[in-house]
Amino acid sequence: MPVDQIKISLEKIKQVNGVENAVLTQRDGNPIQSAGIWLSKDEIFNISSATSAIYNLGLHLHPNELKYILLEGKSSKILLAPLKNSLDDPIDRIMIRQGIQNQNEEFFIAITSTPKVNLGGIFLQTRESLREIKRTLVLTGESFKPPLRRYNEDQINQLLNTFNTKEETGQFNLMHLGSFSFSENTLKKIHQSYQKLSMSVIDLLHTSITISGGFLVSTYLKEGTFSELDFEHEAAMSYSLYSTANRCAWLLKKMNVESILLECVSYYQFITPLGDGVFTLAVKKGSQKLGLLRLILPRFLIVLDNVVKEAKIIDDPIKSFELKELIGHISVK
Repeated sequence: MPVDQIKISLEKIKQVNGVENAVLTQRDGNPIQSAGIWLSKDEIFNISSATSAIYNLGLHLHPNELKYILLEGKSSKILLAPLKNSLDDPIDRIMIRQGIQNQNEEFFIAITSTPKVNLGGIFLQTRESLREIKRTLVLTGESFKPPLRRYNEDQINQLLNTFNTKEETGQFNLMHLGSFSFSENTLKKIHQSYQKLSMSVIDLLHTSITISGGFLVSTYLKEGTFSELDFEHEAAMSYSLYSTANRCAWLLKKMNVESILLECVSYYQFITPLGDGVFTLAVKKGSQKLGLLRLILPRFLIVLDNVVKEAKIIDDPIKSFELKELIGHISVK
């Protein structure tokens, strides 16, 4: 049975010292198989649904590039590794030559571990287990998606009508705003901090600061063709990823996420909390090892955090407003 073969592969990951659980999950959050410490059915579904939300944001942020996502907190590490296609794998080479569509990005492994686990050991064993699971899925042709219920047009209309129960009423939108007000002097200090970081991180591509809600505050481009629109997109998605990961980590482990690492094919992305926002850093894979980058970044963040704290905070600059009335006063010339 494919499920039994998958469990054997997951058990190999569990044998790495410090690993607690390994769960093969579909992209839609449906668990396939698990190995590790005893978990109830509800707990397995919690892990799958929570990590699925993080995984999908990671794929949206780095389509066709994502290799794994690592969440780190005081009490645990959570690793998400998709069944990535690779030309180094004979199975993938055969499928490409035969024109067979490989949907293995629909699956990923979620691994929870103790905070002091040997990441190198996990990566090595996970890589091999991913290949074994991929071969199992490809060779058996197994699809774990549940059969979907079909509806005719009358049934669809009947279903939609059950939601149409609210009478139309006037809408009043109350908005409370709290944001950073960065002075020119503060922005200058932030830019100087970026330049110092650039000297330490030789292969730095770009970096940015995003405040609560995913609003971009400051950017720095050292290499590449990252446009303003690219920065805006990355800022919103990075903040959403961190916010989702933080909520999921609290659900699973009652901890806050201290850092997120996304390894892609040709670069790394680091996302770390900074005040009520996040700091994002993209580094090209090159001369500096990942371990060194993980040592440099915390020291820089201490300096940057002190600079950001100098920003003035504006408390509720707008108490409330009628959205329709506000839009009515806007004229486009």
